[in-house]
Order: sequence, then structure tokens, then C-alpha cells
Amino acid sequence: MVIQLSTKKAIRVAVFVAVFIAVMSISFLLQAHNAPGGTENLMAAPAPVAEIVPAEPLAFDMDEAADGLASWYGGQFHGRRTASGTRFDMHAYTAAHRTLPFGTLLRVENPRTGKAILVEVTDRGPFIRKRVIDLSYGAARDLGVSVSPVEIDALTKSAVAEFYAENDSTFLVFSPDLDPIVVKSSQLDTLAGATTLTNVMKNRSDSEYVIIRHSAKGLTYTRACRTANSE
Repeated sequence: MVIQLSTKKAIRVAVFVAVFIAVMSISFLLQAHNAPGGTENLMAAPAPVAEIVPAEPLAFDMDEAADGLASWYGGQFHGRRTASGTRFDMHAYTAAHRTLPFGTLLRVENPRTGKAILVEVTDRGPFIRKRVIDLSYGAARDLGVSVSPVEIDALTKSAVAEFYAENDSTFLVFSPDLDPIVVKSSQLDTLAGATTLTNVMKNRSDSEYVIIRHSAKGLTYTRACRTANSE
């Protein structure tokens, strides 16, 4: 009789333990399933602290013009009327080109030194075979060329007008190295009012930007620097 009771008790204890373990296992599984975000969120990194990161400038593609030999003209033509009707100033940043529209902005680079300048087309020429551009005396002196190979990119007034028609929160800009880029308008502080290319080129420092805009009279230019919070 004692042996039978002990066996029953043992069976009851075993059943109780098995049921208890099963219930606790199900409870733990339900808690893990209902935890916010699941178990993955327990290992997730904390949210980063917000910070102001300036957008990177975007490169702007100018139109390619024929590269070749550049020459210059100066004193003999100083003060005379150009083909565009303006007076030639040998110290201004201008150029003569056979076909590009008057008022077109040219980026002219000396491939030997990597130096670049900006000039406006105001005249026709050169009329000597194999030469592709005649720079004013001042521009040629700044670029360090006489009769020398140059690389040329062009930006017409219509291209600038089209850019601003589609972009109202950005500037078309030349960087301190005179590479064409697009930046947010909030990232630049103007240093003076809009003026001529010659005034900008003669007064800008090597760290300044040049903002290009379009007006009824043609292209205008403004010296600028990066804003403090965009560094």
C-alpha cells in the first residue's frame, strides 16, 4: 500500500513539474514576442545627434569650345570699337572669338601651368590660321601666355538664363580655382554688388568665389565667400 501511494505521488510531482515548465516557457516566449520593436531593437544603436552638414557642391558642365593656340592684342587696338560695338580695353578681361556669341563667358586654361582665367567674348578674331582665340593684353598676361596652347570652355548668356529659370535656391558659381559649380545660395555671402567681370577678376582674392547671374544687359558677376556655417 505504501509503495502504491509513493508511486502516485511521484507521478503527480512529475506531471506538475512538466506543466510548470511548459507554462513558464510559453510565458517567456509571449513576453519576448510582445516587446516593443522585437529583440532587434535591444541591440540597436542610439539615434545619432542631429548636425548641420553642408551639401557638397555639384560640378557644372560648360560647353566645350575648340582648343588650340591663343594669341593676344593690345595697344594698337586700345580704345577702338570692337565687333560687338564696345570699346576695346587692353586691360579688361575680354577676348576675340570667330563664332561664339558676344557676351559668352569663357574659361581659358593654360595646360602648362594649370592656371585658368575668365574672359568675355566682345570681338571677332583671330584671323591667323591655327589660332583659336585672341585674348586682351591683360588677360594674356594674367594667364601667362603669348602664342600658346590653351583649353577653352564656354558659357553662353542663354545657358545661364536657363539655369536660373529652373533653380531658385542655388547659385551658378566659379570656385576659387575657377571651376564651375552649383552651390546652395545659403552657403555663400556676397562681398560686393553685381559688377563687371573685369572688376571681379581684378579685385578677387584666391580664396573667393564668383557668382554668375543673368540680367537684361547680359551676365553679371559677384565676389563671394563661403558662409561660416558651411565650412
